[in-house]
Amino acid sequence: MKIFKNNTSIEIFGIKIVSLTYQELLSRIEEFIQEKDTRRIALLNPHYFLVAKKFSDYMKYIKYSDLVVADGIGIVLACLLLSGKIVKKITGTDLMPILAKTGAEKGWKFYFLGAKPGVAEKAAENFKKMFPNFNIVGIQHGYFSIDKEKKIVEKIKEAKPDILIVCLGAYKQEMFIEKYQREIGVPVAFGSGATFDFWAGEVKRAPRWIQNIGLEWFWRLIQEPKRLWERYLIGNTIFIFLVIKELIKKFLRRNK
Repeated sequence: MKIFKNNTSIEIFGIKIVSLTYQELLSRIEEFIQEKDTRRIALLNPHYFLVAKKFSDYMKYIKYSDLVVADGIGIVLACLLLSGKIVKKITGTDLMPILAKTGAEKGWKFYFLGAKPGVAEKAAENFKKMFPNFNIVGIQHGYFSIDKEKKIVEKIKEAKPDILIVCLGAYKQEMFIEKYQREIGVPVAFGSGATFDFWAGEVKRAPRWIQNIGLEWFWRLIQEPKRLWERYLIGNTIFIFLVIKELIKKFLRRNK
């Protein structure tokens, strides 16, 4: 993993999380594209962390990503409690229009992989309306079988994107990147959950004031209670328990 100068990184649960503004992250992405190597960014939230606790290959993916950022208030608060430091929040949904705008200005090529059929297309159309020079070189929905995976990889290789955004849900999206990024040769790749759904208008975003006070998760829970109750009610409770457990361990180590 490349370590950049002047990055503030905070380690929690063995994961180094960097504190970057959106503009600083864009600068890192531009460096990655210019280097023409393969770099990956991990957007970490409590749900992704809990999934990674179940799958060692996913945890390894996160720990060895080139940049890990705090995607949501849960990770920001965990960093504050466990290190006494605040990291800046970077959400995939907020990153996308900023990334699309910069990409349109610099001529970056994007490939969208994931979501239901038609959703990524709608998201791409919306970005094209906002930024006419936005260059989307390929789109593939996420409802494909394993036997079609290789053909999809070949399509992405032929498109030669600079940035691959994969929205297949936690674990699956990251494992796709882990398995195929080097073969594809795409300089920048990251998984971003429901980002296409938000920017296609399939899922309504919380009002800005709710986002600002860290309750966007509650807004999503109200919108989709049957699908998300376990993730947010049980998952958040487990995550809080793990943070408290880590706090106690730190306290005991200091007072030995």
